Amino acid sequence: MPVHNAGAYLKPAVDSILCQRDVKFELLIIDDHSDDDAIEALEDNPLITVLTSSKRGIVSALNIGINEAKYPFIARMDADDISEPTRLSNQLEYLIKNPSIDICGCKVKIFNELNDIGDGYRYYENWINNLCDSTGIERDFFIESPIPHPTAMLRKELLVLLGGYHDSTWPEDYDLWFRLLLSGAKFGKPAGEAIYKWRDHKQRLSRTDPRYSKQMFLQCKAHYLSNYLQRRGISKCMILGSGPTGLKMHDYLCEKNIQVEAFVDIDPKLIGRSRRAKIIYVTTENITSYKIKKFITADDSIFISAVSTRGGREKIRFYLQNLGLSETNDYIIAA
Repeated sequence: MPVHNAGAYLKPAVDSILCQRDVKFELLIIDDHSDDDAIEALEDNPLITVLTSSKRGIVSALNIGINEAKYPFIARMDADDISEPTRLSNQLEYLIKNPSIDICGCKVKIFNELNDIGDGYRYYENWINNLCDSTGIERDFFIESPIPHPTAMLRKELLVLLGGYHDSTWPEDYDLWFRLLLSGAKFGKPAGEAIYKWRDHKQRLSRTDPRYSKQMFLQCKAHYLSNYLQRRGISKCMILGSGPTGLKMHDYLCEKNIQVEAFVDIDPKLIGRSRRAKIIYVTTENITSYKIKKFITADDSIFISAVSTRGGREKIRFYLQNLGLSETNDYIIAA
């Protein structure tokens, strides 16, 4: 549990870990240069070890925790959230019963003090909680991080093997998950109820740190998507969606030597037009389906969906599946 000025949120978070049932654990609190005395106010407990990070930032704090952890499994926890009493035992049991799974997340309940979580976060919560098996998680990996960072449990040896967390310009957790994915690791979550209460508030790191901006997430996705494709021998793509997200995806993929052949869009106003000097195929044209199928028959080609509007990915899946295309093999949803 890395901590930087967690204030009044810290004690409930710590108490929720100390109340874990049927599991042997230690709680490592890594102080990331706090000055609010919240850590000092905690009662002494033999299960708690407080460490001080030598450098500033969550990445350094996390890597110190990895180095100092004495048990073979490491679970993450944020200093402003709540773990249900069965969280750690459920996740540990899941990993032991499913030896092919390397990283275990869990279902979440997003909450705040005002109990006014909006539709966007509920949609996000539902998406996370419906991704439990490794096939579904890998399918949606390039949409958003399918394992919320503070819910993760995994083997220490795997973290050490990959060199821990990297201090990059994008989110440290998504970066690690991608490195694990490319290493062949498998992800999963236990079924059942949500066992992690994920607190939303204005000071949350994902709201305040520029590394968690939409642009940085997209850059991270494009970086690892290009590696993922090149390992499969894929060097060409068409991008579904010619809006701002599609254009940024085009630029990032081109920087990584993935050749973008064209865009595909649904707007009839775009017939005969182009962007980034690439033609835009419009799905209302009679010839579009033929061109799409002809393109995808090549072994080195794939479609990348970069439509970020609500409900967009469902429509795209329906359209491409009706053309007889296979997700992950013929197309990848990346927004």
